[in-house]
Amino acid sequence: MLRTPVCKACGRPDKFDFHVPDDIWKRVVPEKLQNSVVCLSCFDEFARLTGTDYDIYIEKLYFKGERGSIIFTALSEW
Repeated sequence: MLRTPVCKACGRPDKFDFHVPDDIWKRVVPEKLQNSVVCLSCFDEFARLTGTDYDIYIEKLYFKGERGSIIFTALSEW
């Protein structure tokens, strides 16, 4: 049985996997957490605190639940 990673910022299970470019990650995530798991919720708060817009960089968002997984794909335009 695979364990769900735990966010090192808040301690909650990290059920979403996402990718942003390294320069955005380094700008947003505090240095002491940059080599750790950070959940999307904490990443979003760190982005708010640093005034960083990141939504254009996330093309896919992966959710892993207990009974299934879902891949969310970003729309190119609204």
